[in-house]
Amino acid sequence: MLNAILDFDRSIFLMINNGWANPFNDVLFAALTLLGSDYATIPIAGIFLYAVDKQNFRRNFILLLSALLAGGIIVHLLKELIDRPRPLSDMSELIKEGKVHINVIYHPLREASFPSGHSQTIFTAATVLGYLYKKYVFILFVIAFLTAISRVYVGAHYPLDVLAGGTIGIILSIAIVFIFKRYNL
Repeated sequence: MLNAILDFDRSIFLMINNGWANPFNDVLFAALTLLGSDYATIPIAGIFLYAVDKQNFRRNFILLLSALLAGGIIVHLLKELIDRPRPLSDMSELIKEGKVHINVIYHPLREASFPSGHSQTIFTAATVLGYLYKKYVFILFVIAFLTAISRVYVGAHYPLDVLAGGTIGIILSIAIVFIFKRYNL
């Protein structure tokens, strides 16, 4: 059963990574994948929080950082425990034999694929910001979804990696929001 799931995951990976490859998508997904980095997400979300609601900026920014930190810790622990190889390592024999090509944008990554930290980060930000400012929830989740898919397109993760990372981001964000509300933080 597990092998069937992993084979399906690989086939979806190749469909997105190879099937969608073209110069426009290279630029689009290369840009989107950067949004999942803490280095991009935190400043962009901070500017957004300040621009939309200066009065509550400090509290809202601490809420966001708390959710990001909690999610980041869980993702790091799971990466260490599960240690799933990234597509380049997992399919290295097939690549050497010329049976598979992986479209790689940015650095070729090989270790600790599951779950996706970029997906956790962007879905955490989308969940917290969407909770705080409900009128932006749709666009925030569209951006999060496309950013997560970009991790597959750039050759860094399998679809299940990004699904798990996004799920962790959403669930932990909801939990952190609940804690903040419950204890009036």
